[in-house]
Amino acid sequence: MISFVLISTLAALALLAGLAFALGRQNRDLLRARAYREFFVRLAPAFSTAVFVAGLPLVLNLTSVDNYGPTLLVYLTGAAVLTVLTARAVAPEERRATRAFRAGDYEKAADLYEELLAYRPLPRYFSALGAARDGSGDPYAALEAADQAIKRDPKLGIAYYNRASALAALGENSRARSDLQTVFEVDSGRKLRDAAGEALDSLERL
Repeated sequence: MISFVLISTLAALALLAGLAFALGRQNRDLLRARAYREFFVRLAPAFSTAVFVAGLPLVLNLTSVDNYGPTLLVYLTGAAVLTVLTARAVAPEERRATRAFRAGDYEKAADLYEELLAYRPLPRYFSALGAARDGSGDPYAALEAADQAIKRDPKLGIAYYNRASALAALGENSRARSDLQTVFEVDSGRKLRDAAGEALDSLERL
């Protein structure tokens, strides 16, 4: 039993380490912006869960046969609750803005990103504001926001993608192509690069 629990714990920790690494890669722009608190807040769920997982063998070793099940249930419930709480530590305005954007309410999303930028002018928020303004049909405001994002973080791939969308809406296809090509040269994930490739193909057909 103990060896099985130990092996399971090590496997879970390895998975959490992979998750923490992936989260770190996704949020590298926060490190470039020196937003260290926001960076570690996003990694907190993985770290807090890892602490609980690491302590599981010790807890089970101290339990008796009679209370083994209830102890395990309480322990895992506590781990789940703590993970949820740490995950919600991200600014509530950011969560609301993201939900509004995904729901297609771009005006509301833009207003929320404006509120965020008022006290935390992060490049990612400028980029998101640009996407929201573009979605609401204001490419000039979208271009201005994306420019601000790139000025603050020249390696932020999503900002180039969002600026390219605004430029294409304004008929500046040559500049849009240049920005889309830049997406492949800076900090961009696979999905973003795929989207940039599709957008380039669309521009080439015009």
